[in-house]
Amino acid sequence: MSSFFRKRGVIVALVVTAAVIILAAIAHFGGSNPVSTVLRTVFSPFQNGMAYIVNKVDGTVDFILEMKSYKEENERLVAEINELKKQNRDITNYHEENERLKELLEMQTNLDAYSTVAASVIAYSSNNSYDTIQISKGTLAGVKEGNAVITPDGVVGKVIEAGPTWSVVSTILNPDNALGVKVSRTGDVAVVEGDSELYSQNYCKMSFIDKGSNLIVGDILETSGSGGIYPAGLSVGAIRDVNSDSMGNLNYATVEPLVDFDKLYEVLVINGVVY
Repeated sequence: MSSFFRKRGVIVALVVTAAVIILAAIAHFGGSNPVSTVLRTVFSPFQNGMAYIVNKVDGTVDFILEMKSYKEENERLVAEINELKKQNRDITNYHEENERLKELLEMQTNLDAYSTVAASVIAYSSNNSYDTIQISKGTLAGVKEGNAVITPDGVVGKVIEAGPTWSVVSTILNPDNALGVKVSRTGDVAVVEGDSELYSQNYCKMSFIDKGSNLIVGDILETSGSGGIYPAGLSVGAIRDVNSDSMGNLNYATVEPLVDFDKLYEVLVINGVVY
């Protein structure tokens, strides 16, 4: 079978070579002499076919070259678009960071009765929740255990461990954490604490509620000032759900912190009262 194809290849090559020679002869004789006329008549269809093939080949080559050019141009445009998207994201991030820092500075100014220091959130707890976080300031900046940690949105938690340049904060989601609160609307007092079943959902529990309290969903809670850690009047959270027993007595309420722990980047540590 392979020898058959080789023979056909030789024949095709000979035919093409003969055609080239004949075409050259036509070009050589030129004019309108009998030999030229006969050759032109006999091989005119062949010439037309060759011209058609050559034109098609040229067109195909041009198309391939154009497609390659289009592909390169498309890749360049895609790269430019991706770079512009990145620049736009960077600008948006810078703007958001600038707004957060302005709010933090304004809060720091309003708490002029306290010594405060701003810090960045650098790590979260290893269990993929927000019951503890690590911040970028420590004892060298005056931070010590028991200091309150807040943001313009509300209370974050308290420092439970402090190193020279870092601190660990137990957030209000932590089951080991509790703070005294007051309902802004009614003045009723209670305790907000972390709960082992709710903290994975970023919720807290409000307990020790007075039986006569008239709580409604959406009520805002603020620090009561009891306990000596958190100054009074700091936002804590909003009541999401109220749980009562069969007699109508309040058992507990589910609280959603006003701090968005999914987007917590900077905090303010209250180091103490300025004397």
